[in-house]
Amino acid sequence: MRIGLNAGFGDPIKHELGLLTDLGFQIVRQDLYARFHDAPVQQLVSEFVGETISPLFLIGGGHIQRPDQTRRIEPDELATWARDAVRAAEAAGLATYAIEVGNEPDIAHRDYATRPQDFAVAVQQTYAAVRNEGFTGDVITGGIANLDRRGFRYLTGMMSTSIADDVVIGFHRYPERGKGPQAPHRGFTSREDEWSTLRGIVGSHRLACTEFGYNTAPEKTWFGLRSRRRTDEEVASSVLWDFAFFRDHECELAILYQLNDGPDATDRFGIRRVDGTLKPVAERIRAEFRAV
Repeated sequence: MRIGLNAGFGDPIKHELGLLTDLGFQIVRQDLYARFHDAPVQQLVSEFVGETISPLFLIGGGHIQRPDQTRRIEPDELATWARDAVRAAEAAGLATYAIEVGNEPDIAHRDYATRPQDFAVAVQQTYAAVRNEGFTGDVITGGIANLDRRGFRYLTGMMSTSIADDVVIGFHRYPERGKGPQAPHRGFTSREDEWSTLRGIVGSHRLACTEFGYNTAPEKTWFGLRSRRRTDEEVASSVLWDFAFFRDHECELAILYQLNDGPDATDRFGIRRVDGTLKPVAERIRAEFRAV
């Protein structure tokens, strides 16, 4: 299993790659078209040439919709963007990378969220487009937002269509509010129960977790009557627990969310604080994964 980090979000990331490599990360998940038609695709792709860390290029992140939220990004548009990314990588001389199609389709634009078969079409068209360009790397489906009943219903609908055998099925996994890594989602008896359900839906397809993480901001629990905040040490231990869980269950990738804490006080998922200092989770990852 390879470990990665969500970073960049459509902005240049070259200046961070040395740090991320030193921390032991092998992959950066970069939202290639976050700026839509103004995305600096060639620059973002070229940043990884000559680096030991490799990119997972997310095609159609966010809610898979246009900036004004009027309509979704259509399957053929996603396919064209992915094709152009492959061409940019070829022009830059970048050989090692992966492509992810969309993001959290079960909570994305309603035309995808209510039609999993439509999202499957987007995956199929993107897969065909990049294979026709000679791309032989991994094509990953945009991950369902969580390993919960809603996510599994959506995934079941998506998998009822024809998905190529070598497509990797993506998923995200976030904990229940205020809970640790071993607590299952409602309706499941354990993390193993969640995983067995996931495996039963996807069959022999390979799996990749393209987002997981833990927030240190206060979270409402007990029907909103209480608030709980995870400590930095709890988050560090939880992240390492998940890395081990995904490794032991033969997950292809496990990509942590995210590099920096967000500007909003409710978004404290980062391994780095807003003042630029690394959190204990970053040092624990370095100790566990950095190559000697």
